[in-house]
Amino acid sequence: MVVISDQELLQRSVEPAHDLFPVMRRAAVMSPLVILLSLGPGLLAFHSYRIDELSAWFGLQCLGKASLISDSGNALISQPPLVRWIYTGLLKLIGHWSSSLVFFSYISTSLLLFIAYRFSRKFCNARYATVFCFLLAFHPLVLRQIQLIEAPAFPIVFALLTIWGFVGHIQSEAGIVSQKLLFGGIALGICLLSGGSLALGVLLILGLFIINPIDFPKSRLPSDQKKIPVLIQAVRAWKSLVILAFTGFAVGGWWELMAASQIDGFWGKWFAGPGQPMISLYWKSEFYPNYFLRDIMSSMGFLLGFALFGLFHGAKRILNPQGNFTDVAWLRLIMIWVICGLFFWWGVQYLPQMKASTRAMWKLFFMIPMIAIVAWEFQQIALRRVNYPTVLVVFTVGVLSVIFLSASQGNTLSPEVSGRFLRQLIVLGLSLIMVLWYSNRFKKEHGHRVVVIALVIALSCLHIVYGVYSVPKPNPAGERLQQFEHQLRLTQNVSDCILVSKDDQPPMELTFLIFYLWGDINFKQIQGAVLPQDLDLPESANLKSASRVDAEKHVIIRWAASPIALRNIINAGFVLKPVASPDVYKQQELEADLVSRSPQGF
Repeated sequence: MVVISDQELLQRSVEPAHDLFPVMRRAAVMSPLVILLSLGPGLLAFHSYRIDELSAWFGLQCLGKASLISDSGNALISQPPLVRWIYTGLLKLIGHWSSSLVFFSYISTSLLLFIAYRFSRKFCNARYATVFCFLLAFHPLVLRQIQLIEAPAFPIVFALLTIWGFVGHIQSEAGIVSQKLLFGGIALGICLLSGGSLALGVLLILGLFIINPIDFPKSRLPSDQKKIPVLIQAVRAWKSLVILAFTGFAVGGWWELMAASQIDGFWGKWFAGPGQPMISLYWKSEFYPNYFLRDIMSSMGFLLGFALFGLFHGAKRILNPQGNFTDVAWLRLIMIWVICGLFFWWGVQYLPQMKASTRAMWKLFFMIPMIAIVAWEFQQIALRRVNYPTVLVVFTVGVLSVIFLSASQGNTLSPEVSGRFLRQLIVLGLSLIMVLWYSNRFKKEHGHRVVVIALVIALSCLHIVYGVYSVPKPNPAGERLQQFEHQLRLTQNVSDCILVSKDDQPPMELTFLIFYLWGDINFKQIQGAVLPQDLDLPESANLKSASRVDAEKHVIIRWAASPIALRNIINAGFVLKPVASPDVYKQQELEADLVSRSPQGF
């Protein structure tokens, strides 16, 4: 006879916690959804892009027109060249149209999302990888950096491929060299050519990861694995890392050696950046610790509570490994990545002259493992491995952080107490009271399950909204310049262009737009209120020739120049024909005219 105690009967009568989303067990068949996540959200930033000063600065450098910029000494000569090469070649291939400047950045971001999905699916599972891809696709930083034409996501793609190749080699290969390792070395070389010092960050992560490689499972049988001493595994891993580094240097290090022999102080500029005009949209020139913390809170948004608890939960899981050691090894890699990414991102705050795109690259390098931690915590909650009160707390922390930031002013974390701030806190408090009442009013397991499902769905929706609304909207100046560009595009076969402005340095966007539309034409910039009478125009500039469709044309663009500027050339027998409607750009009048010499007796 089997005797069962009352306590055991009570335990057996309790309904077990079930998976919140059983449909996610079939996440392996959701590949079309991953393609949609990779391509869809980025279109918002792609279509809202307009040429700005930062894009024009980079574009003029790539077109070899650095001499037209006042800070031409800050050329990109000491920076990794691969993105510039691809950018210039791609423009020649796809042509010039409104958003072609950021087409390469958009494709790089889509590729990053897909590689992140495949990478995490390889070492975890399809369920986790789908959630990871979803959170990344709508992250504010991922969407915003699409509008940086230097494509910060491109080197991150090869950083992921490097980690993928090396960790896959350590996991499944017995020797010190394999095809996976060589693949990772080639990716590291491309990362070196496109991201520069980012390759050093990748090597640091892998070096810290293999300090204790024994807890990463091999594909061999456990009985065979026990026969291999720990020291031999560590030596094998370090030899593989050295081979990885040498392969990467052989692929991408030749350019650094060549440039270092020709540029004084190359290595300092290579790491810190050559500097650029203080025109960044997302970064400050000074470093404030409060602003740094605010930036982290703003970047995580509603996911902040899940990120903080995920870091704590993940560290606890690593210190007390039990069960699935693959999960522990993945968490070790992510936690090391978070520490290294935070170290580099904190460091670049002390380099105010670093390029905005390089700062965005380091920030993205830090945010990827943070989102990976959040995705892991999402999975633990969905599998009911996190208790109900903890879910309420982490959700509340995320919402409170966004409310707190919306009430903060400037770069500090001190909120200005206002009626709106208090109303938001009251609404949040009343909502939590209703949640607690519902979960305790009905059957405990059923109530908890419904509330947790609602919180996870609500958090996902809030994350989508937070990411979509973070995309910079086209400013009025950018819209006007785009309209001006569409009108200028109708004028073909332009061989000469004169840019007239009252300032010695007209907007870089305008200068770049001229070469962007018409290629390497004869360009002359004139400062002053009056143009000279002796303009050197070829014979093809006569009025009869200019009327032909295939004739070479000559355009004068005026910005912040009064009509009196044209007095001399009109008196000298030139004819002006408007090719664009007059508009106002940056609070100054902007006009464009087709100039030709009238025939004698006209």
